[in-house]
Amino acid sequence: MQTIRIQLRESTQETVELRYWLPQQKHYESRRLKSAEIANFLKQGERDYYKLLPNLPGIGQQLFFWLDGDGRWLSRGIANCRGEGLVIAIDTDKKLAHLPWEVLHDGEDFLVKRVNPVVLPLRWIEKETEAFSVEARQLRVLFMATDPEDVQPKLEFEQEEARILADTRDFAVDLRVEESGCVSELGKVWSRYLDDFDVFHLTGHASIKDEAPYTPYFITETEIGERHETTAAELAEVFRFRFPKLVFLSGCRTGQAPDKGAVPSMAEALIAQGARAVLSWGRPVEDRTATAAAAHLYGKLAAGYQLAEALASTYQQLFKQKVRDWHLLRLYVQGECPGALVDVLGDVPPSAPEPAYQQFLDPDTQLVRVAKPSEFVGRRRTLQRCLKAIRTSLGVLIHGLGGVGKSTVTARLLERMVGYHRLVNFRQLDEDKLVKTLAEQCTSERGHEILNRNLPLMQRLTKFFTEGLNTKEQRFAFVLDDFEANLELRNGVYVLQQQVVEVMLALLKALWWKEAESGTESQKLEIHRLALLGKDEGISKEIAAALARQWVKISRYREVLEICRSTLKVVEDYRILHELAVSEKELGSIDQALVHYHQVLNLCPTEDQIQKAATLHQLAGIYNANLGDVKQAIALYKKCLEMWKHIDDDQGKASTLHELGRIYLKTGDVDKAIEIYNEVLDIDKRTGNVQGKAATLHELGRIYANRGDIDKSIARLNQSLDIKEGIGDLQGKAATLHELGRIYANQGDVNEAFVLLHQSLDIKKGIGDLQGKAVTLHLLAILYTKQGKIKEAIALCNQSLEILELISDVEGKAAMLHQFAFVYTSLGDIEKAITLLQQSLEINEHIENVHGKAMNLWWLGGLAEQQGEHTKAISYLQPALEILQRLKSPDAESVSANLDRVIRNS
Repeated sequence: MQTIRIQLRESTQETVELRYWLPQQKHYESRRLKSAEIANFLKQGERDYYKLLPNLPGIGQQLFFWLDGDGRWLSRGIANCRGEGLVIAIDTDKKLAHLPWEVLHDGEDFLVKRVNPVVLPLRWIEKETEAFSVEARQLRVLFMATDPEDVQPKLEFEQEEARILADTRDFAVDLRVEESGCVSELGKVWSRYLDDFDVFHLTGHASIKDEAPYTPYFITETEIGERHETTAAELAEVFRFRFPKLVFLSGCRTGQAPDKGAVPSMAEALIAQGARAVLSWGRPVEDRTATAAAAHLYGKLAAGYQLAEALASTYQQLFKQKVRDWHLLRLYVQGECPGALVDVLGDVPPSAPEPAYQQFLDPDTQLVRVAKPSEFVGRRRTLQRCLKAIRTSLGVLIHGLGGVGKSTVTARLLERMVGYHRLVNFRQLDEDKLVKTLAEQCTSERGHEILNRNLPLMQRLTKFFTEGLNTKEQRFAFVLDDFEANLELRNGVYVLQQQVVEVMLALLKALWWKEAESGTESQKLEIHRLALLGKDEGISKEIAAALARQWVKISRYREVLEICRSTLKVVEDYRILHELAVSEKELGSIDQALVHYHQVLNLCPTEDQIQKAATLHQLAGIYNANLGDVKQAIALYKKCLEMWKHIDDDQGKASTLHELGRIYLKTGDVDKAIEIYNEVLDIDKRTGNVQGKAATLHELGRIYANRGDIDKSIARLNQSLDIKEGIGDLQGKAATLHELGRIYANQGDVNEAFVLLHQSLDIKKGIGDLQGKAVTLHLLAILYTKQGKIKEAIALCNQSLEILELISDVEGKAAMLHQFAFVYTSLGDIEKAITLLQQSLEINEHIENVHGKAMNLWWLGGLAEQQGEHTKAISYLQPALEILQRLKSPDAESVSANLDRVIRNS
């Protein structure tokens, strides 16, 4: 369709310029008007239109003649557009959006009733936009009705949905319903669908605030069905970066600009948030009008009509139905008016699914036993609760008196569960009937082969759900209707018949296994809970092991403890014990972790070499960091390397090399450490191990910082931080923030250092990382000491030391004692400082931490110099210099200067 664009622009303080961009002309034509004339025209439009019974033809003629002007711009545009459609796009600026352009009338009839050409007025926001791709497929519509408990009048949205489905039954429309009526729940649904919807249809009550700033809002529901006033900005957050091609705000006044046009309507506000096209209603509208408009519009869009063509056809259909409030329907667009949303499918008939109610047949009469959608009212809260439960559980139980609509509710649930294969069992359930039901829908040779095999039912079903489906994506929704027929009275209590118990257990266990492979975390937790209740060792340990491994990677250690301990009450499994030990170690329970790691080695089968190697790797880490036995740690790491090489596990090899690199770094062989880290980096890149790559970049960043190459260090650490944030590695993120804080502190940027260190500390507190918390408290104590805040520094030192002793971290304790010495030096207590440094030196020598040893010797040499003991100072400074030079540390230059000064003065 051709387009006339009309804009109003200020010319002087007293005049405005009305610009007409006619089709196929590169330059606009214009006329000048006085600002007062525009203001009077807007007041007149407000007075004449926004009342109970406006004179639509009269208002329409006034608007047309004013817009047509002496240049006859509209008349010329229409006359030159024979055989084509014409869009009159009127800029929303200068309150023009408030006028009822839909009633434009040329003296003979309303423009929207024309057929040659078809004419469509719309409200236009100027902006460059890109055309979207159009595919030959069904029109995808997401429908959401909002109907809070305390809002009147109640809506008949079931009838609206049914009418839309009925009017589009001959076209390819994929209508899906979000039942919650809640914007936050809508956001979750929107994020789950990979294929974007073409249209989002929101139906319900809407209004405008009575007081400034007169914000328009849509009345939606909270998660418990209470009233919530949703603004355009809130709604836009749901669609951010993935707006549908068209949004229909089917609520009263969503297209009305408040405060006499001074405030944008909700539709225009949504356009400003990023929507491309928004349909709305300019005033309160009757339900039947809204339903009729939506049903006809979507039918035309599904048939491949352009949006403007479909809307023009909708106006004409409303005229045919003699609908009084047709003119309230308003379209806002950004940039070019969208064309067709989909291409027609040609001769391919639309594949509409069989209505769910058709599967609820009485076997004797073959009559439908449930209400059709158009007859279904008043059960929305039940539907909402059931759908919410299904998202986190394997199923729902709907019970109540006979004849109150349980089966009807179930049929509606099935309609909402798009993509599921429906299997309905009426009354009696037995093994043969269940297998027959599965076989009737099965198109897979493998599936039929499995169902016909002579295996126990549970094994057959499990195998069928994993290997025999029609497609990998196939999902089932089982309905056991009138299930009370499977009960029998025993000792005054109704219980399941014995043969039904066997079938139900087999079906549920098979579903549990299948769901455990692909379900959401909440679904897996529910399956685990049920498995524990049923003392099912196989299901409980498999799910617990999978979840625990996943949680350890993202530092959810407390949750790992909980699920592992609950599972071990039912079954002893070496994999569960391993994840338990990992989490205990991270949370500071070193003794318990050691016990459980040794249990893992005793229980682990000989053939599971991966688990044995991983356990030895973890034990080596404890010997190194917590017990200070470096030789034993190296021996265990080397044994791990042999095992990783034997089973050809590059990722395991990389993780062990990474820890060996840290030991070589600590013992002073920096070049060897860099060589190992570069080897690890190559393995991580080759295997796609992003978490390992992030850890290696972190260590390289630390090395470069210690060598004084700050730019390279920060670059590596920022690379590491980006990866860790992307994969949700909280513990790793906290460690890298700490290291960046240390670097900025050393560079003198104390404010930035404090920000980074407190971010790190908050994360470590949140995930229970005691060792990391102690290290960051230590560094904060150093900063407070340098600022002269000695009391704060001592308090932090004591907190850190308490944690380090609790978790038996000898290396951290040595560093903390060194820091305490620094604090006491600031207080003038030199003897106390020397004692603490000697304690720290003893630990560092024991654990072969040469860098820590060099720092101790440097400080002891400085204190000896202050006391005039030059010979003792030289005995400390000389070995300190040798170590730092070997480490290629930038601190070597400062120690050398100290040593030269002492020698000169001795």
